[in-house]
Amino acid sequence: MEAAEPCGLCLRERAAYTCPRCNVRFCSVPCYQGHGACAEAFHRRQLLLRLQGQRGDPASRTRLKEALLRLRELRELGDAEPQLGRDPEDQDDGLWERLSPAEKAAFQRLLSSGEIGAFLPPWRPWWWGWGRGLVQELGGAEGAQPPAVQKPEKKTPSSAPIHQPLVPQGASTPMGTQQPQASSSMAPTQQPEEMPSPVPAVPASVPPLSSLTCSPASPLVCFQLPNVLYAYVFALTLYNGDLSEDELLPEFSDMVLDVAGALGAKQVFHSTAEALQASLQAVTASRYPECPLGNAGAMMAVAQILMGENQAMQKGYSLAALSHLARLLGKAKKLVPTEKRPRVYGAKKKCDFLLSWVNENQESLTVLALEVQREYKTHLEAVKEVDVVTKELQKMWGGKLPPAKKPLIEELD
Repeated sequence: MEAAEPCGLCLRERAAYTCPRCNVRFCSVPCYQGHGACAEAFHRRQLLLRLQGQRGDPASRTRLKEALLRLRELRELGDAEPQLGRDPEDQDDGLWERLSPAEKAAFQRLLSSGEIGAFLPPWRPWWWGWGRGLVQELGGAEGAQPPAVQKPEKKTPSSAPIHQPLVPQGASTPMGTQQPQASSSMAPTQQPEEMPSPVPAVPASVPPLSSLTCSPASPLVCFQLPNVLYAYVFALTLYNGDLSEDELLPEFSDMVLDVAGALGAKQVFHSTAEALQASLQAVTASRYPECPLGNAGAMMAVAQILMGENQAMQKGYSLAALSHLARLLGKAKKLVPTEKRPRVYGAKKKCDFLLSWVNENQESLTVLALEVQREYKTHLEAVKEVDVVTKELQKMWGGKLPPAKKPLIEELD
């Protein structure tokens, strides 16, 4: 038998494993982690495809199971070095069969329930900023906090500056989900909190509005912006921020155009509240899953983008979001069916128009952000009222469901 190739990272004698993307050889967990950016991207891609139902054939499901199980085995803290160094001929064969029935059942349950999304590497949206504290409110207003999934690292006072990032609590939980309850052998290992993604690039030159339209912009244009930004936040977080694979773009563009009536249906809104409510209703009508940030968290994200990183360059985040969305729609236009291309192209041109409008109307963004915050607080108050009524009903019922109805008149024999 030929000797295994040396490890491509530490140059040891034996390297039993191969990166599924670039085929570099590695020998152990430390080397795998050192090369994790490439290897984990492969496994994350496999997970996303499976969660979106795009890998329906049995052979693809088998390959996905084997990839996930290899990833689990490499990340288990109790793995010994001799186990990692077994023969290359054995590393890919019969792994699924070697699992116990309980492990197979636990894996299938995670896969079918969607809880396996918690195994994805955590993604922190770029609009959360770099290394800043958590802030719940704009302008230091007292009010309810975003819905929490996990306890935040620290609390910040409600008098925080208006231009600090607005980050929903529980931000460190990937995809906004709770950790799945599974056997210890199937549980993901704890990972350090990642820094936010880099802010998308903005074109060096943004065309003036006068070059895009002969007439003055309508005063209602400003209300299209929260609607478009909500759709951008919703779709991007639903994809865990990863749209590096072109085959995801057609579905992403459909989602954005469904949620943003300003893009997909050319709706005209007369207020920020109407624009945000239209997005929420579109998500429900289209039967999309809830935003990983939650409805309130998505509103808070829109407010953060509108406020920007600092007062001097407040429009920076809005320009970045619109530029990013326009580029994604431009790529999607080449991939969607021919009959959908005019709709996607029209949405891209609307993003270009809003980009020019934001570039020349930075002073309008603060008012929009405060109006979004007001809708966020209204939404939280409504959720609290529903929660109170629900708890009272459950207390009266003695459970989560109402008791069975008793007949008012009982027929006697």
